[in-house]
Amino acid sequence: MELFTWLFLYVTPLTSSDRCFSDGIPEGERANLVSQGSSYPVGNWVNGWDAGFAAGEVAEILLKEKLGYNVTQKVGPNTVDAFYALAGCRTPTNVTDRGCGPDMTTRVHLSTEGWTGGYATVWDDVQTAYPATAPRNLGNMGYTGTATSYISSSLQEFAYSSEGYSLDFYRDYSVAWRDPAKFFTVPNQVTSKLRPCDETILVDSVQMNNYLKQTGDHDGVTIQGNGDVHARCFDGHFWRAPVCRSNSACLLYLTGGAGWGGDELLQKATFFHMPIAWAAAKAWSDFTSIPSELNVTFFWWVPDPTFLRLAPVPIVFPPHDRKAWKRGDRRSLSKGISIDKYISKDLASLAPDIEEFMKAYLLDMEDVNSIMLKKMNSDMSYFDAACEWLHANNEIWQAWLPDKTKCFERFGLYNEKEERYVESRADPTHLACHACPPGFHSQSLEDTHICLPCSPGSYQVSGASLACDPCPLGEYQDETGSISCKRCGFGEYQNATGQSSCSPCPAGTTTLGFHSQSINDCGCKDETINVLSSSSNFECQRCGEGLRCPFGSSIESLTQGEADLGDDYVPEVLQGYVSHPEDPLKIFECRPANLCSGGTPGQCAGGLSGLPCASCEEGKAWSGTKCEECGANWVGWAVGTPVAATGLIGAYYFVNTEVMTKASAFQACLMAAGIAVNAFQSLAIFGMMTVKWTPKFESASSGLSVFVLDVEILGITCVTGPSNFLRFLGSASAFPLASLVLVACWATTQSWSKICQCRRLQRLQVRPWRLYQTAHTIGIFLQVGFSALGALALQPLMCYRHPNGQYSLLKYPDTFCGSDEHGAMLGVGIALLSVFVVGFFVYCCFGAWKVPYWSSQQQQHLVKAFLFLIGKFRLDVWWFGLFLLVRGLGFSLAIVLATESPQLQVAIASILTSIYLFVLTLTRPWKAPIINVGDIALCNALLLLINQAVHPNSPVDLQFADDFSAVIVVLIIAILSLMGALCLIALIFGRRFGIGENLLNLTRVGHVHGKVATALKECVQELMKIEENQLSEDLGKMNIYNLMALQGGHLRSLRGCPRQVLGPCNSCGAFRGFDSI
Repeated sequence: MELFTWLFLYVTPLTSSDRCFSDGIPEGERANLVSQGSSYPVGNWVNGWDAGFAAGEVAEILLKEKLGYNVTQKVGPNTVDAFYALAGCRTPTNVTDRGCGPDMTTRVHLSTEGWTGGYATVWDDVQTAYPATAPRNLGNMGYTGTATSYISSSLQEFAYSSEGYSLDFYRDYSVAWRDPAKFFTVPNQVTSKLRPCDETILVDSVQMNNYLKQTGDHDGVTIQGNGDVHARCFDGHFWRAPVCRSNSACLLYLTGGAGWGGDELLQKATFFHMPIAWAAAKAWSDFTSIPSELNVTFFWWVPDPTFLRLAPVPIVFPPHDRKAWKRGDRRSLSKGISIDKYISKDLASLAPDIEEFMKAYLLDMEDVNSIMLKKMNSDMSYFDAACEWLHANNEIWQAWLPDKTKCFERFGLYNEKEERYVESRADPTHLACHACPPGFHSQSLEDTHICLPCSPGSYQVSGASLACDPCPLGEYQDETGSISCKRCGFGEYQNATGQSSCSPCPAGTTTLGFHSQSINDCGCKDETINVLSSSSNFECQRCGEGLRCPFGSSIESLTQGEADLGDDYVPEVLQGYVSHPEDPLKIFECRPANLCSGGTPGQCAGGLSGLPCASCEEGKAWSGTKCEECGANWVGWAVGTPVAATGLIGAYYFVNTEVMTKASAFQACLMAAGIAVNAFQSLAIFGMMTVKWTPKFESASSGLSVFVLDVEILGITCVTGPSNFLRFLGSASAFPLASLVLVACWATTQSWSKICQCRRLQRLQVRPWRLYQTAHTIGIFLQVGFSALGALALQPLMCYRHPNGQYSLLKYPDTFCGSDEHGAMLGVGIALLSVFVVGFFVYCCFGAWKVPYWSSQQQQHLVKAFLFLIGKFRLDVWWFGLFLLVRGLGFSLAIVLATESPQLQVAIASILTSIYLFVLTLTRPWKAPIINVGDIALCNALLLLINQAVHPNSPVDLQFADDFSAVIVVLIIAILSLMGALCLIALIFGRRFGIGENLLNLTRVGHVHGKVATALKECVQELMKIEENQLSEDLGKMNIYNLMALQGGHLRSLRGCPRQVLGPCNSCGAFRGFDSI
C-alpha cells in the first residue's frame, strides 16, 4: 500500500446535520449502545481516503436514519489504525504507542473499505495479541482493489471508430498484429514533467535483475561496474520496449512515484511485444495532469477518484498466476486485494441488527465510483453524495436492512413447518429466513433472498453463502447442489474456474496425477520427449534406444540436466550412449559402453571426445581407463619395434627343430603356447562382438585385445596421431612387415653365402637360411596369428548401427561407414584379407592336399615347408590344422555377417566351437595327449563362456552371470596354466627324473615297447597261418568299433601306409622318413 500513502490524510470530511431521508428517524429518537451500565454511540471508523469516506458515509446514514442509532465518526489514515481502534486501543493512530492494554473497551464498532490483504501480518498479530477484543472481518465489501494499466475512454473510442482498434486487450498492442503507437502522444513531448531514469526503479538492481532473468532481454539493461543491473535509459527519461528500440514508434506509458508497477509493466511490454516507452512523472500533479492532456497509457488503482473523469478503460492482461509471480514472472495481472468490512467483537451482543446490516452491506465498484464522481463534479460533501446515491438506489440498500421475511444475503426463505427451503413467498405462512445450507447459495428474489442449489461448475462447502464458489483450478463439478468439486483425472487439466468438465491433455501427453491446473501440468508420456521449446506446446516423439525419458521429458530438461518436477523426472542419455548438445536426440552408441558416461548430451568418460566418444586429444593416448599424456611412449615404440624384429629373426632358429611322430616336451610347450595365444585371441574377438557381455568379461576381453593387434592401450596414437586410418594401417602392416623381414633375412643370408667365404661362415656357425625353413617360420607366425589376422582384416567390414541410423566401425566408432576414411581402411583390409587371410588359407589347403604325395615322393623340403601346419598333429589327422584356422576366422566372420544380431553371433560362435570340439574329441589330433585333454577342456569352457552373453530382456540374474563369467575366465587361465606347467616340467625335469613322457601322455608308459613288439610279432605270425577267407570271416564277427579302429589308423600304423587317406599304395613309404624330419 505504499503507493497509496499520499492519500492518507487525517481529516474529518464535511458532513451535513440535515437528514438524508425525510422519513428518516430524527436525531432525538436515536439510541445509543448500552454495555454494563454505560451508554455510548456507535463508533464508525472511516478510513481517510475518498473510497473510505464514500463507503463510511453510506453506512452511517443508514445506521442513523433507518436503524435509529447515534453514530460518531472517527477518521484514520490507514487500515492498520482501524484494526487497533476496533480492538479498543486508546491511541490507534500513534504508531509508537497504540494505547493497547488489558481490560480494553472499544468505542469503535465498525469500519469499511479496509485493505486487509496488504496488512495480513498486522491483522494476525492483533488477533493473537488481543483475542478478547480483536475485531471480526465480515469479508469483502463487494469489490476488489486492483492496480493495472489504463487508457481514457475517449482515446479508446477514437481508435475504435477510426480503425477498429479496441485497445482494451493486451494483444491489441502487439506490433505483430497492429500499429497502436499511431494513436498516442510521442513520448518526447513531456520530458520536462518526467523523472530522470536514475530517480526511478530503472536503477533498482534487484527488480532489473529479475527482469533480465525472466525475459533474457540483455539489450534492455546495462551491467554496472559493481555488477548491478540497471535498465537501459533512452533520452534520459525512458525505457523502451524491444519492439520499438530501433525506431521512435513507441507510445508513452506513464506512472507515478519512483515507478509504481514498473517491474511488471516492463515484463509485459517485452513478452507481449508492446511498443512501450515507460516513464515516471516528476510530481503528483504531473502524474494526474498528463493523462488528461495527452493520449497516453497510465498506471492507476481502484477504487480511487483521480482519473474518474476520464472514464478510464483497463487493459486486460492474462489473469493472475500465483506460481508465476512467485518465481518473478510478472506477465499476468497482479493479485487483487479484497476490500473488507470489520466490526468489533462485542457488536453482535450489543446490536445484532447492526451486525446483520453490516453482513448484508455490499457495494459494487461502480457504486463507489459513482459517489466519488458526484463529489468531484460538485461542491457537495461526501454526506450529500452518499445521500444522493441512496435515493437513487433504494432497491440496493433496502436489502441490507434486517426483516423477518425479507431475507438478507446468505439467507433464504425457509418453510419451518415443512422443513424445506422454498423459492416463493406467495404464502408467507410459516416462512422464515434461514441461512443457506452447504451446497446452496443465497440469491435475490424481489426484495428477499432464496437459497438455490449450486449449479454445475460450482460448489459451496459452508452455509450462509452469497454465492457458490466456482470450482478451483484443476477441479470440476457436473452435478448441482454440491459441497465439493471433483478432481480432474489423469490426462486432464482445468485452467479455468467454475467448469463442469476437464480439458484433455494434447495428444501424446498425460499428467503426473490428479488435480492438474494448467496445460503446463501435461507432459509427454514415459519414453517420449517433447521436441518443442514451448512448455505449453507439445510434439512428443519416442525417445528410442539410448535415452531414458520419464514423464514430462523435454529437450530443455535433457540438455540442462534438471526438471521442475525433480531429479527423478530428468531425461538422460543412458550409459553407453552419447549425443551432441546441439542435436541431443541424435543418439550414438559407444563401443565399449563404458566410454560414454551418459547423463546430459556430450558426456564422455576418461577425457574422450568426438561422436561417439572414441578419441583422445592430440598428444594424449588411451590408457584403458582414461586419456593420458603421451610422454615418452614413442620411445617404447622406437625401442620395441627393432627388438620385436630381432625376436622374429631369432624365432627362425627357435622353431626350426627336428619334428618326430611322437611329440617332444619342447614341441608340447610350443603347442601349449600356440593354444594359449589362440584362446586369448578368441576371448578378444568375443569382446569385439556386439553382444552385451557381463562387466567382468568385458574388462578381461579388453585387456586381451593386444592379442588381436589392438595396441591402442600401448599408446599407438602417440606415434600415428589421432588418425584412425594410420592406426589401422599400422596394425594391418604388422604381419606383412614381419613376413617381409623374414624373407629379407633369407635373401640376405643367401647373398652372403655367395659373396663371403663359406668356410668363414661355417666357422661362425652361420649358415644361409633355407627357403623351406623360412616358409615354415612365416607359416608358424601366420598360423598363430591367423585369428588376429582375420579379425584385423575384417575390421573395416564390421559396421554397427547407431540408434540414429548411422553406421560406425566397431573398432573405430568415430569412423563412419561410407566415409572416405572408411573407404581407405576398407581397401587395406581387403588387401590384407585377400593375401594374408584367404591367400594363406588357400596355401595351407594346398599344402594339406599335397603333403602326403610329397612325402611318398621323398620331397622332404616341400613337406618341411608345411611343418607349421602338420607337425603338431598325428599322421592320420595331419589336416586338423585347417580346423584351427577356420574356427579363428569364423569367429570374426560371425561379427561381420551378423553385426546387428548379437544372438546370431553367439549362435555362430557356439556352432563353430561345437563342431571343432566334436572333431577334436573324435580324432584326438594333437601328438601329445596332454594337449588333446587341455584343448577339449578349453573348448568346453569357451562354450560355457559364449552362452554367458546377456540377451535383451532376459530375466537372468546379472550379478550371477557376471560372477559366473569371471569364474569361467579364471578356469580358462587355469587350464592353460596347468597345461603349460606340465609341459614345462616335462621339458625341464623329464630326462633327469624320467617323467617327461608320462606327463605328456598322461599315463605311465614304462618299458613296455619290447613287450608290445613281441606280442605284435606273435600276433602277425598267427595271422599268417590263417587263410585270407577265414580271416575275413573272423573279422566279420568283430565289433564295428574295433574294425573302425583297425581301419582308421591302428593297422596303418603297423604297415606305415595311410590307405584311408591316400588310397592304395605300392609300398609302405607314403610318409617314409616323416618320423624324423
